[in-house]
Amino acid sequence: MSEQEAAEIAREQELVDAALARLDVLRAETAAAEDEGLRGSGGSPQAVYERDVTVLHFAGRRAVLDAAGDGLVFGRLDRQDGTVHHIGRVGVRTEDQHPLVVDWRAPAAAAFYRATAAQPDDVVRRRTISCRMDRVVAVEDELLSPADADRLVGTTVVGDGAFLAALSKERTGRMRDIVATIQREQDEAVRAPDDGLLVVTGGPGTGKTAVALHRVAYLMYTHRDRFSRRGVLVVGPSPVFVDYVSQVLPTLGETSVRLVSLETLVPDVQVAARDTPEAAAVKGSLRMAELLRKAVRAAGRPRTQGMTVVFRGRSLTVSGREQAQRRSQLERSPKAHNSLHGQARTALVNLVVRAWIRHADAEDWSERAKDDLREEAAHDLREDPAFEAALQAFWPVLTPAEVFAALRSSLPRGVLSDDEASLLQASWQDGVTPADAALLDELDELLGDPPAPPEPEDEEPPPDDYGEVTTFADRTFRARRDLSADESHRDYAHVVVDEAQDVSPMQWRALGRRARSGTWTVVGDWAQSVWPDPAETAAAVDAVAGKRRVRRHELTTNYRTSTEIADLAAEVLALIDPSATPPAAVRSTGNPPVVRTSADLTSAVPAAVEEVLAQVTGVVGVVATAADVDGLRAVVTDPRVQVLDTWQAKGMEFDGCVVVSPERIAVETAAGLRSLYVAVTRATQRLVVLTEADRPW
Repeated sequence: MSEQEAAEIAREQELVDAALARLDVLRAETAAAEDEGLRGSGGSPQAVYERDVTVLHFAGRRAVLDAAGDGLVFGRLDRQDGTVHHIGRVGVRTEDQHPLVVDWRAPAAAAFYRATAAQPDDVVRRRTISCRMDRVVAVEDELLSPADADRLVGTTVVGDGAFLAALSKERTGRMRDIVATIQREQDEAVRAPDDGLLVVTGGPGTGKTAVALHRVAYLMYTHRDRFSRRGVLVVGPSPVFVDYVSQVLPTLGETSVRLVSLETLVPDVQVAARDTPEAAAVKGSLRMAELLRKAVRAAGRPRTQGMTVVFRGRSLTVSGREQAQRRSQLERSPKAHNSLHGQARTALVNLVVRAWIRHADAEDWSERAKDDLREEAAHDLREDPAFEAALQAFWPVLTPAEVFAALRSSLPRGVLSDDEASLLQASWQDGVTPADAALLDELDELLGDPPAPPEPEDEEPPPDDYGEVTTFADRTFRARRDLSADESHRDYAHVVVDEAQDVSPMQWRALGRRARSGTWTVVGDWAQSVWPDPAETAAAVDAVAGKRRVRRHELTTNYRTSTEIADLAAEVLALIDPSATPPAAVRSTGNPPVVRTSADLTSAVPAAVEEVLAQVTGVVGVVATAADVDGLRAVVTDPRVQVLDTWQAKGMEFDGCVVVSPERIAVETAAGLRSLYVAVTRATQRLVVLTEADRPW
């Protein structure tokens, strides 16, 4: 943390302390007013009613104040006229009615969600304030009007806002044009119409994640009623993304915003292991959808045996062959397996009735008489143990866990190669992985909900005058609980996906089930995709889009990576896709990347790390193959250094970076050079590449 950021955190802490102290006073006053109301005497019915209304009002106010203490303040607006508004969960005023905190719903707070660089609404700076309990832990500034940064007297701009302020002060018109380009590109994406699927692409350093975050805030504030009613799903690549959104949108309710990673997307699935890149690539392929369909069919087709039941005094046998023929007809239905259980029951009843008609020589009965016979059989056989056992064999009710367990022990043939099948079998020895969670979700879709148990026929409903007495609050709480009870397949109003290029095709299918009629914002860079076949991933996104209108927006300005590092990254990008145009880097440091050949990387890495640590003030990253990470962590122990493989480095940025063995990174996984492209684009100031090869890529 820089000295400037520490000073700004301390400055905001003073305001938060004052607001929390005033909040304590308001709580005490409200509690006293509530107690006073409770002590009120009875009297006329009107007096009793007025007392209850007063007590209810103060009780509700006290509950709001009690809930507001955690993360009370989360934003700040500095306006062109010098006015400063702190934005928070509730409005807080001093004893003389000076506003300490503005309620997020108030008109004065609207700019915190709606203002952008192209339409700043007289806002010079928007600051996000991150708190844990009563402590300010971080601040992040955005300059919506960099040319007016000098108006921020007595305070320092931190984060990306400081960089834009420096660019805007450059004497050349080109720098001012660059600032305008960054602002215009991002603003157009943030405010794009919410009428289908918006795909935002851009290379490293173009601000894709910032666009995704701001679009969430902008759309939720603009469409509050619709989004709060149907909910918004935000899928982020890291806890940083989730923490930021939770700070910007803290009051929209647990049921309206669901913040997840791909690991936590599927409820009730505990991820306990990690796949190798090779296993993840197989599990993420669309071929797994066909494999799972075969697995469901195999699990739902146990060997049928002849069934013998007694109906109308006759012992009747239905052969296994007859059952298998009827089951084959049911399997042609596109419906989920478990949803066909009722039809399977009816089919088996009809087979029993057919056997009875043959046995009783009743083929000449009228159709109405036969229908009555079927209805009688359906009733009588419902509690017949032999029939129920035969039904379970004929059409078993399945769960995703059962089918997945069967799949792990025996894979259907004809979909995967022998090597791929062995790869999956080995991967399932360690536990459930994020890729497995998507497979379980696919099974849940293929199987559907189990049938509801039959209603007891002789149980009468309670009389109306014994019905449950509920309050409005009870019904409201129940409605919210019911809304969030099944989050796995809710039809969200909007879904935001960051780092979309790293979502596997099977995970895209899982996401698509969560907003069948909703709108989408998809943010990513296909050149950084870890999947062997990016075209398959792009096709999965198109399948999610369906018939929705698709808008595409490309961010072309790289304002985080230096021009020197960007030039080296462009060499790698050209090998990935010669037709690709890298984003235009605008910031020069005068420090070109260092590519150093060494025969002894064990000693070369610590030396290179020490070199970079001396050149930068922030965090340094060491990016290597997954096989080398543990060994490097043993020899690089400085607390300012993070040692990561290319997957862990996704979305990360470091002041300085040491890339180890690019030639091995480029062949470590099927992603190949795309993984190397990720590695060489993590540094913003200094980059050292250590290689054992004459031609590292």
